[in-house]
Amino acid sequence: MDQIIISLMSGPKDGDMLTFETLLDSDEATDLSIGRREGCDICLNYDSQVSREHAVLSYDGQRFWLEDTRSTNGTFIGDEKLEGRSEVEPGQLFRVGRTWLRVEPVTSFESSDEDLPF
Repeated sequence: MDQIIISLMSGPKDGDMLTFETLLDSDEATDLSIGRREGCDICLNYDSQVSREHAVLSYDGQRFWLEDTRSTNGTFIGDEKLEGRSEVEPGQLFRVGRTWLRVEPVTSFESSDEDLPF
């Protein structure tokens, strides 16, 4: 399995790290929804500049892709407003609303029975 880690780099949750797991060798991309709506994978409900369903961050097993989902205020990689789908490198900052985020390098881990709490 791979772990996708998203760091929040501003706002009231500055420094928080969100962890998501994805299967190795999967043919399907892992899509993480970003928005103000409670059901989003990355919920930024404290940021009034974030649309309910603002953007999608995808991991295809090798690269990350960021796509704005017709948000009101746009999605930015660095200072550039996203037009369509763009690649995001690990460590690169991107902004949704007023919140800056960063994708950390993917880490692989093997789960074993020793990791189980029971």
